[in-house]
Amino acid sequence: MPKKRPGERWRYIAFKIDGAESLSRNDFLDAMLFTSRKSPLGDSFRITVFENNFGILKVPHRLKDEAIKVLGSVDSIRGSPSKVTTLRTSGTIKTLKTKYEALI
Repeated sequence: MPKKRPGERWRYIAFKIDGAESLSRNDFLDAMLFTSRKSPLGDSFRITVFENNFGILKVPHRLKDEAIKVLGSVDSIRGSPSKVTTLRTSGTIKTLKTKYEALI
């Protein structure tokens, strides 16, 4: 992920994965990189939290909509059919960690 430029803002997107057994962070990362490869999102994201098929994705604020689109288009992780559902978007990670504390 590129370093933050002056004036750059981030968005944090909470998501959950349904239909797959317990996944590792790397399995999901591989699926995201494969899906985002041809989109404007590219590799401009970071998975900041990933536990129990729940995660928080960090993206530049201008790519938030594209990131949500990419998350929604992930349909297979490690060869297993899966569905990624976006829960909420926030400007701070603390808000999402507090709201979804039971899932972490």
